[in-house]
Amino acid sequence: MAQAPRRRDAFPYDRRRNPPAPVLPVRVGVPGAEPAAALLALVDSGADLTVLPEGLPAALGLPAVGQLTVRGVAGSAQATVYAAALEVAGRQRVAEVVALGGEALLGRNVLNTWALTLDGPAETLRLGR
Repeated sequence: MAQAPRRRDAFPYDRRRNPPAPVLPVRVGVPGAEPAAALLALVDSGADLTVLPEGLPAALGLPAVGQLTVRGVAGSAQATVYAAALEVAGRQRVAEVVALGGEALLGRNVLNTWALTLDGPAETLRLGR
């Protein structure tokens, strides 16, 4: 029997970034299965959707559920939408994700399920609810 994930509520900013930025630990997998990959994702309240690094959905075998046009500072592109089981700081959910670039971003489709507090001077993100 799988053990329930441990929930945490406070997370330090990533000081390797300039300026330091809020990140959260994420585990990703196929819906209905144990998450298979672990990564740090940048908290991005400007992103509509959660983004995984290119190639990760295919490597994990995530199911494709649609297509959409994504727009960002670099222009627009067609992207495949995947269903993913996400475990973020011990909180589990299934969400739609896209694969672009080389960095993971937590977008509002996931962030809007929690109360987040960014404490810039303390370089800490607090996660509630």
